[in-house]
Amino acid sequence: MTDTLLLIGAGIMGRGYVDAARDLGLRTVLLDEGAWRERHESSVAYFEEAPGASESHWLQAGLDAAGRHRPQGVVPFSELHVLAAARVQDRLGLPGPSLPAAEASRDKAVQRALFAHAGLPQPDYVLAGDADQAAAWSSGRYPVVVKPLRGMGSVGVRCVGGEAELRADLARRNLDRPVLVEEYLDSPEYSWEGLVERGEVLFGNHTRKVTTGPPEFVELQHQLPYLPADRDRLDQQVAALVAAAGIRTGFVHLEYRDDGSTLRPMEFAVRTPGDHIMELMCRAYGHDFFRSAIELSLGREVGLPAGRSRTAGVLFLPAPRPGRIAAVDVPQEVVDLPEVVRVGQRKHVGDVVADLHSSGDRVAHVVLLADSPAEVDAAAGIARRRIDIRVAPEGTVSERRPAPAARRPRIADGGPTVVLCKWRADMVRSLLAATPHLYLVLDEADADRAAASPELTEAARAVYRVGSTDSIEEMTGVATDLLVRGTSVDQVLCFSEDGQLGAAHLRTLLGFGGASASMRAAVRDKRMMKHLVAAAGVPVTEWASLPVGTAFAEGDTFPDVGFPAVVKPAFGFGTMGTVRAENAGQAAAALKELRKPERLSSGHLIVERFVHGRELHIDALWWAGKPLFLTVSSYYVPRIDLVASGGCERGVPRARDGSYILPREEYPELYERLLEMNTTVNRAMGIETAVTHLEVFETPEGELVFSEIATRIGGGWVPDMLTAYLGHGVHDTVASGLLYGHAEEARPSHRYIGALHLRPSRAGTITALPTDGRLGAVDGVLGWRRTKEPGETFGLSHAMDWCLLVVVGADTEEGFEALLDRVESELVIEVE
Repeated sequence: MTDTLLLIGAGIMGRGYVDAARDLGLRTVLLDEGAWRERHESSVAYFEEAPGASESHWLQAGLDAAGRHRPQGVVPFSELHVLAAARVQDRLGLPGPSLPAAEASRDKAVQRALFAHAGLPQPDYVLAGDADQAAAWSSGRYPVVVKPLRGMGSVGVRCVGGEAELRADLARRNLDRPVLVEEYLDSPEYSWEGLVERGEVLFGNHTRKVTTGPPEFVELQHQLPYLPADRDRLDQQVAALVAAAGIRTGFVHLEYRDDGSTLRPMEFAVRTPGDHIMELMCRAYGHDFFRSAIELSLGREVGLPAGRSRTAGVLFLPAPRPGRIAAVDVPQEVVDLPEVVRVGQRKHVGDVVADLHSSGDRVAHVVLLADSPAEVDAAAGIARRRIDIRVAPEGTVSERRPAPAARRPRIADGGPTVVLCKWRADMVRSLLAATPHLYLVLDEADADRAAASPELTEAARAVYRVGSTDSIEEMTGVATDLLVRGTSVDQVLCFSEDGQLGAAHLRTLLGFGGASASMRAAVRDKRMMKHLVAAAGVPVTEWASLPVGTAFAEGDTFPDVGFPAVVKPAFGFGTMGTVRAENAGQAAAALKELRKPERLSSGHLIVERFVHGRELHIDALWWAGKPLFLTVSSYYVPRIDLVASGGCERGVPRARDGSYILPREEYPELYERLLEMNTTVNRAMGIETAVTHLEVFETPEGELVFSEIATRIGGGWVPDMLTAYLGHGVHDTVASGLLYGHAEEARPSHRYIGALHLRPSRAGTITALPTDGRLGAVDGVLGWRRTKEPGETFGLSHAMDWCLLVVVGADTEEGFEALLDRVESELVIEVE
């Protein structure tokens, strides 16, 4: 009879468990986040999702899955999975670390109590419930280390040197539960990873660490196996700690400091170690430790490493200073080093980096393997010196950064197969960081831009070049080539307005189900869009279709629409070709102008009643119909008003150009209403997994009226504003969300975040733009991006003639308004 294994969590670094279980011939049930379904579902017997992200959700789902499948073994992956696995093991009588040991591994204060009870050496400590208690204990002991009872990756761990610093640190933490305050040990840091069976250590490995040291001890390097001269002493002390913790069976990760005579534990965990340590062990010992952990969980005989080990290591590289990453340059000489297994990145060009506070702030890593510690250290030194992480002045965003040296990026080892239609350099870079299986479909309009980034096009699996991505014949040819080559495509993406129809056609030919033909047309044709949305019960302003060949004389009217009206292309974007008509004469003139061959690629137009009120844009990332993030923003003035006036009046800017994100806590009802509207619109158009940019009017009476929606990131300043709001690059967030259903929690730096498009007061040739130093000197300016340089011309014929985009933030509404006034008055663009 085949044994059943319940894996609780796997993600990316836990895929070794999935592979090992398959090799062992097990019936594997994987309980994980839905983001990982596509990655693992084909390799397991059953894939099940937890109903939420908390430990209680994992516990409920683990017990339910165990009740259905009755596993013979259970293996947890990360911190959140430990208690769920232990409860299942305890209930079914299966091998495991023991429920008390699992609970202790999640609480550092419990660990301290267990080690104290056993009389084992460890740092002096106090469990402090308030600042006074912490200060009283710390008096005469400084420096001391403050850490949360739960957590990993050095998050929240800080060394403080005196009472004032201690109280300031505790004030920032908002003490709603006790913290651990303990003696600072100024001795080298190590970790121990081992296999334990029925309380006996079967195998152990010591890892040498390099950290930043106080105040936050962020880990920068691991190397294993560490082979001290007095290994027997360390192993004996580790065995005593395992016994004191009550650990029975499983994989154990213990962090400690050692002064050469006494090992003092920092914390332990009964789960897979992070920072690629499990992979390093597999490579160094030539042994599958994922398989050994599974064998322990099943009560089987456990295979152990045999033969001489090599030395493996991982080097982590932080940014040199806070700011926005301008380049991560990995020279080919580093990639070609025989000791380098791979180079990976956590953060990318365009991401904002702060000071190094935790593991999540590191930018890149290098995995190394050699025959000796000296060789690994030497290779790590070369990589540290030669990999160049350049950070622009804080807040700077530049699309005109120097092109990096031509090279093939080091990209993810696995991931879904994705076809991207149309060139978007930031999205290509982010997708390559998420999957190595990227195919590009580029048309003639993309040629020059793609040629400027050969390192990205060379990293793609293939590049299909067509005359137009909206050509049915050419996109059919692309689909046919993929099909006859046996390429199984998981997603077809397009982040440009042009190309949406071609991408929809490609999805159909490649066998994607879901959206109907009308739904596929609606992502590009505003008439079908409004038709479907209105049929779903969403308010839509009165409108009429003006197909090619429609006659319209000066005296004609639109009886179903009325005036004022807006005439625009059915296939347009960004107010291009959009005209407001106050009467029939203006409407006739607009139609005549718009139908000139040089104005539009398609003569299909739409006319709709002008809506008075505030214009909003809703930017969201969706996975399986649910938002991973959603923001509601308000334009300072409706976009059509900028078009109508050319953006200025009597040489002075007439209207503020830009938008700002409405704080959710101030507009909870509006967010709920727009979430419901956006969800309904998505359902009507067959949108399930996508990034969307929805435009809505809010009338003076409070009615919300649908305008249009695009399945792409908003244009202009919107990507930069979203990056500031999210606290990490929006393109990376979109790639992770669309491919894996995962998005980090937003970390806005200010309560009020918005953006301005700074335009000259009149058309002409630009003679001067604010310098980086001038922009950075304005307190509250979070970032900027130039799209023009001195010598280029600027016009006022449409609202998308971008010039200088500036992102700003403030903590109060009054401060935000004052900041907008200051930016507009002090940062002037000169023209002649």
